[in-house]
Amino acid sequence: MEHKLEINSIKIPVKEIIELLIIKGKIMSFIGVISDNKCYEKIKEKILEIYNEPSIIHINKKSVENIKNVKFEMIIINEELEKWKDKQEFLQMIFSNAKYLLLNSDINLMFNYDKNKDLEIITYGLNRKATVTVSSISDLEIIVYLQKNILNSKNKLVEITEKQIKLKEESKCKTYEILILYIISILYDKCIINEI
Repeated sequence: MEHKLEINSIKIPVKEIIELLIIKGKIMSFIGVISDNKCYEKIKEKILEIYNEPSIIHINKKSVENIKNVKFEMIIINEELEKWKDKQEFLQMIFSNAKYLLLNSDINLMFNYDKNKDLEIITYGLNRKATVTVSSISDLEIIVYLQKNILNSKNKLVEITEKQIKLKEESKCKTYEILILYIISILYDKCIINEI
């Protein structure tokens, strides 16, 4: 007997869904981004450009209820969550299955999460307490500083280091977007970006 999943009144065989989720021999992992649309679009563009991975989903107040059961490996929070008070239950559901939570430590997030959960929290920002910060920035380059050892998704230790990233003249990436892309590259053991 063939099992089927119904999505929007369309029945799709489960086998086909599994085949769609498998990319190059591995099950695709999802990255959820809570940010303004410009930031999300820039991160998505760069991830597709650099890694050819189409597995990034914008989480906003309108979509959060519909995607509460999606299993995200990584959640990126790059906007204040004060206006999300009425969506806390859905955010908790999304966070409960994530492996990594990337938090912009320069903004006031004002939310609670299950601290008992095995959730790797990585902070980024321009303050000196962030896990990933900037040690130098100019019009031509940014030097990203990983201030704490972290385990990536392949259980490899990524040690404290600095990384110089050259900025292309036409690049419109903001500092936070560069920090996010850097973290994604080290967590997924991808080639670390040298230029953006």
